[in-house]
Amino acid sequence: MVPQGFAAPNAALNSTINRGIALTKKLALLGVVVTGLDINPVGAADMGVPMSGVTIAQAQALGVGPDDLVHLLFGYVGGQGNQAEVAVIEQILETVTVNAIIALFNGLFPGLSAAQSESRALTALANLPTVATALQATFS
Repeated sequence: MVPQGFAAPNAALNSTINRGIALTKKLALLGVVVTGLDINPVGAADMGVPMSGVTIAQAQALGVGPDDLVHLLFGYVGGQGNQAEVAVIEQILETVTVNAIIALFNGLFPGLSAAQSESRALTALANLPTVATALQATFS
């Protein structure tokens, strides 16, 4: 059971610890390195629930299980200290289109120009072995 204050009122923003770890692996394939994964309780501060930065280990000690709906955030290299919501990134990646990957890079790295985001996204895609194999087959 999720302790009070951990589940987001908007169910679309809820994820699980397991999904957060799986997303971390997917992002690593795209060259986005996750530096930390936190549970962001959304309860009021007067409920005795810290408002952010609860590590997975701390949340588990409070009774949050791997498959509980929780509000997960992760920090990532190059994000200028920004954090992104796991569920939002999952929704962007669900479409698995080039445009979705470019949109992801635009969102994660707001300091990049549109051309830089597109270049970074296309480079990341080209570095995926399955994409590289498909490109080689197409153009050889």
